[in-house]
Amino acid sequence: MSENVLESPMKTANKEKVLNALLESSSISEAAKKCGLNEKTLRRYLADTEFQTEFRAARRGVFEQNIFKLQSLHNQAVDTLERNLNCENPSTEVRAAQIVIESTRKDFETLDVLHRLEVLEALEK
Repeated sequence: MSENVLESPMKTANKEKVLNALLESSSISEAAKKCGLNEKTLRRYLADTEFQTEFRAARRGVFEQNIFKLQSLHNQAVDTLERNLNCENPSTEVRAAQIVIESTRKDFETLDVLHRLEVLEALEK
């Protein structure tokens, strides 16, 4: 088990800053610069099991927000594909058709996997 780096009030005060910087950055180095701490300190935070749990929860929250955004754009994207299937530009029509076919195939695969998972979960009960 890792040492708890969040014990001192100073480190606890930095925790929120570190969480936000990590969520907004593409690297530990970038996050360290954003929150004004060195990389070694961020790595100690990331080694802390309590911090890891909070970071995973925060990262999952951001991910779920992005999924909601994508879902809200889904109908618009489908309408765009539909419109481009008959736009009188052959290359655009072919690309739109490819996207529709590939997306549909993936959706059916996903539904099939979900169904199989539900069956397995029902058998487990």
